[in-house]
Amino acid sequence: MKVLALLGFLSVAAALHDSTIDVDSFTGFQVYRIQPKNAEDVTYMRMLENRPIYDFWTEISLNRNVDIMVPPQFHKQMEADLAARGLSFEVIIPDVQVLIENEKVKAVSREKASADHAMTWDEYHTLDDMYSYLDYLEATYDFVSTESIGSTSEGRDMRVAKICKGGCGGKKAVWIDGGIHAREWISPATVTWMLRELVENDAEHSDLTETLDWYFLPSANPDGYAWSRDHNRMWRKTRSDHNSIFGCLGVDLNRNWGFHFDEGGSSYDQCSEAFHGPEAYSEPENINVRDFVFARKNEIVFFNTVHSFGQLILLPWGYTSHEVPEDYEQMLQLATMGQEALMDVNGEFYNVGCTPCILYKASGISIDWAHGEAGIEFVVSMELRDLGGFILPSDQIIPTAEEVWAFHTTVLREMSARRK
Repeated sequence: MKVLALLGFLSVAAALHDSTIDVDSFTGFQVYRIQPKNAEDVTYMRMLENRPIYDFWTEISLNRNVDIMVPPQFHKQMEADLAARGLSFEVIIPDVQVLIENEKVKAVSREKASADHAMTWDEYHTLDDMYSYLDYLEATYDFVSTESIGSTSEGRDMRVAKICKGGCGGKKAVWIDGGIHAREWISPATVTWMLRELVENDAEHSDLTETLDWYFLPSANPDGYAWSRDHNRMWRKTRSDHNSIFGCLGVDLNRNWGFHFDEGGSSYDQCSEAFHGPEAYSEPENINVRDFVFARKNEIVFFNTVHSFGQLILLPWGYTSHEVPEDYEQMLQLATMGQEALMDVNGEFYNVGCTPCILYKASGISIDWAHGEAGIEFVVSMELRDLGGFILPSDQIIPTAEEVWAFHTTVLREMSARRK
């Protein structure tokens, strides 16, 4: 019996963490919510995190909710683990597969699909569909061009849409990327909706394109995104192979940046969702973004990397809880203005603050690099809506994008006014 239990443990762990294996269904997978009350609870939960059958959807932090996805055959084990520590819990998602099936249902569309491209915002689309939309914009609007900034480890192009009236360069600029974590599908959906709003409704806010250049990277992790769609909906990392003896593939791109790399809040464990890679910039995806952004660091004044979930507006530093940047108060003031505008759209509240202040410590992250090394004036990482965790119904795409767009327009117009 012990041998059979061990084999079951290993098979489930391999399916969740080895990206050569399909996970056909998450039927019966539950998400448990626990809140550590003291340092001993945190230590205990970090021990649980080392068990690969448990997929931690949120980082472990004192007095904050920790959400953990557990396969059905290990519910009793999880509950026994928690009871042994005296930790109470609630099951916030009784069946992950139900959410995945609901996610596939198209929302009631506000508009007709275009004959010129495959993108809509009433469902979640493939990378090819997103790229078809970039092709359409480039062919239709004379101030839109696209560029492949490089390839992924599996050879997929990383395409940036460039919105530049009068040619790129010479104006202040905006960088927005999405999908750095593969399973966060609402991120690229939101980024492409904002791209559409900026370009196709230009007449309604032409000041934003007259005074600024814009760079959109819809998917910063194309390989992982493709895998999350075709093989394992909950896949997070890249698909690179760093010779794990357990067959665990991929790196967390948002722990792989070279500014304060590997200073806590990341992992050496190749099977961990927060594996930072064997060294900084081990991933071509990060190198591609780094080189593109750094070449324009004197123009880019606004940098946003869009994530989910948690409804947060995160500022640097992430690598330390002991200090913030010298200009933190200026960034906080701008972010708070954007938060208020966001909330005015649909009434949703997003908490604002430095990353460890309202979430957790994380080193090697892109906003720290963008502010600390590239010197970009305003940097932020947004965690979008969290109804259902990473699995957000498609009818939430447009409302989410509308409120995030309000954040951008408010902050950018305020920054522009302050430069005058």
